[in-house]
Amino acid sequence: MTLAVEQPELRAVAPDPARRLPPAWAPPVALAVLTTAALAYYRVPVPTTATFAAYLALGVVLPGTLVWRAVRGRSGWLVEDLAAGLTVGYAGEVLAYIACRALGVPAATVAWAAGTVVVFLAVPRLRRHWRGSGDPADRTPRWWSLAMTGVGAVVVGWSCLRFFRVHDLVEPGLLSPDPDSPFHLALLGEAKHHVPLMSPWVADQPVLYHWFVYAEMAATSWTTGIEPHSLLVRLAPLPMLLGFLTLIGVLGRRLTGTWWAGLAAPVLTLFVLAPAPYRWPLSQWFADYNTNPYEDGSSLRVQLWTSPTQTFGACLVAGLVLVVAAAMTEGGRARWALAALLTAAVTGAKATYAPMLLAGLLLVVAARLVTRRRVPAGLVFGCGLAVAAVLFAQFVLFGGASQGMSVDPLHFTEVSGAAYTTRFQSPQFPQLWRAVFTALLTLACWACIWPGLLGLARLLRHRRPDARIAAEPTILCLGIGLSGVAALAVLGNQDGAEDWFMVSARPYLSLAAVAGLALIAPRRPTWAAWGALAAGALVLLGVRALSPAAVPRLTDLSGPRAAWVLAWPYLLAFGLLAAVFLLVYRLSRADQRTLACALLAGAGLATAAVHLTAAVRQADATGYRAVARPPALFTPGTAQAGRWLRDHSSPADLVATNAHCLPFNQNLGCDNRHFAFAAFTERRFLVEGWGFTDRNHTDANRLGVNPIVAPYWDQARLAANDAAFTRPSAATVGRLRDEYHVRWLFVAETYGELGPDLARFATFRYRAGQIAVYEIER
Repeated sequence: MTLAVEQPELRAVAPDPARRLPPAWAPPVALAVLTTAALAYYRVPVPTTATFAAYLALGVVLPGTLVWRAVRGRSGWLVEDLAAGLTVGYAGEVLAYIACRALGVPAATVAWAAGTVVVFLAVPRLRRHWRGSGDPADRTPRWWSLAMTGVGAVVVGWSCLRFFRVHDLVEPGLLSPDPDSPFHLALLGEAKHHVPLMSPWVADQPVLYHWFVYAEMAATSWTTGIEPHSLLVRLAPLPMLLGFLTLIGVLGRRLTGTWWAGLAAPVLTLFVLAPAPYRWPLSQWFADYNTNPYEDGSSLRVQLWTSPTQTFGACLVAGLVLVVAAAMTEGGRARWALAALLTAAVTGAKATYAPMLLAGLLLVVAARLVTRRRVPAGLVFGCGLAVAAVLFAQFVLFGGASQGMSVDPLHFTEVSGAAYTTRFQSPQFPQLWRAVFTALLTLACWACIWPGLLGLARLLRHRRPDARIAAEPTILCLGIGLSGVAALAVLGNQDGAEDWFMVSARPYLSLAAVAGLALIAPRRPTWAAWGALAAGALVLLGVRALSPAAVPRLTDLSGPRAAWVLAWPYLLAFGLLAAVFLLVYRLSRADQRTLACALLAGAGLATAAVHLTAAVRQADATGYRAVARPPALFTPGTAQAGRWLRDHSSPADLVATNAHCLPFNQNLGCDNRHFAFAAFTERRFLVEGWGFTDRNHTDANRLGVNPIVAPYWDQARLAANDAAFTRPSAATVGRLRDEYHVRWLFVAETYGELGPDLARFATFRYRAGQIAVYEIER
């Protein structure tokens, strides 16, 4: 007898839809939506953002990605393809625009993108580059996508709090930007209508500057119709910032082959800053620009927005380093040809990078000679490219001018945040021992940021490359970084501009440090390492709580006592970090070097947390949008009247104005950085301001004064200009027309004294706010 037992039917159980993880592309899409909403809050209409995004995707990223894939010979990791494609697309767009603008057809710039797409559709062997990679190794892990999107979200949020809220698109907030933004907007307007560029605020002076970012924005404005001001202070830098951070993540993974390094590199670049154990505030400039007590090349500073040349250059050079790294490891003439294209774009975007790239390549050459006693032809070609870039930058872009840069060792210590705020070390009273002491404190801060560099010592002990990292690309990054440090230490500038070398070096020191950490650390971070990271941050925050809230008056103390006031928080912090290290190591027996690096990095992360917290508190106190900061930099009505003049005049017309000085430094003299009228009119002026020109820097050096208050060098021209406003007559106005070929008068009615009869000798055309526009009849 058989007992039949009914068996339950086996059925496939579908996974619970609620438990499905989102795909890797979901976090970036969510960030794009949130960014669009944030831009709408800061007065950029959603259709404008959509237009910009469509142009960026179709006119820059798409053709650039196709070219990148063709050069590599295949599709690869999508994140890498798109990020590299962004930089290739920017390079193609800028170089095409310069040619089209010179020919008088700037709107034809889009032809390069359209032509590229058509070629990749029409040529059968190129069509495969439209398809993505099917290799599982090229799939982006969800956690990595989520974490990198989080980094991007912090950048967008920080941009809103630190920049958008105080750089409004309408009055009154529009009237009080940082002093540099009108300068950039004026050059953007100049690039829309002229090549080569002249300084539109004083039209007889050439632009001796790296200006390709203005060509990029001008191309975008011509194609999309978006206002240049919206591009400059809202839209254009965002993809440059996010593309730069993504490329640093891509390079981190390519150097080490690990995903954690691809996240650690941008986090180290952006958030691990010089430890700040002082609770007292830095002086106004350092606080406004979000810098740290000692120079660390921080990328988390307001100059990410106030210096679009640096932001654009940083994005392009990251793409160039990726291409050069691929050429070193994989070879191929096409890769070096693409490197030549990007080198040309980088040189015009930020010439600071040209000598740094050369230094990195020469360090690779030296390593090759030591280890293999031969240098491949491609590497020699790369060095030749870098030499050509240095020469082009110095003798074409800068016309052989120094722009105020000179050999001045340790000058950066005179404008270091803590030393300057407390007057421990200042440009007025420099002392060698104080400079050395400040430099030592700076080195102590760097030890917290880049301890992983010590791991690269393994490369020196073994003649054979270590398989865990890409040795030559790592050496390239190290050389770029060290050259920036050397330039910071040796050079000096009246405006402290030597710090741009450190800002440029920071990402590559971070990449080299991450590669060094990969040589000594486990393949994956341990829980002990995460705990040490948090402990390091808590130690710094604890020491900071013990620091006094008031700025110490070091001028009242003797030298040793003043040095002690600056040093004791660091000594206490390092002592506590050592004690925590011993405790964590005894409890976990984790790798000593990894724990030490994590503790030090945590101390640097605390500074980023302080900055972000302060930004939120400040926004809570003063508002999240349309914050107008006194004093106003230019006259109410400037933007509206400027755009009217732009729309009713020719780019060839010359304009005169009665306003020349900003309402700063009035006790020292005329602050000559008045650029706003040229910025919004997109027209050239006989004399508006005269700052930021090589002639201004030369005169300032000769007179021994700060360039921003150096007087105008042609007092006869200035007198003739001003006479038309203070003593209008047929003779004074006629002289502007006949001798200087002025066509329009742009009058700030509350600036200085104005004669009552101007309307008798020039035709009134328009008024907005306190600005009146007159035309001089021919």
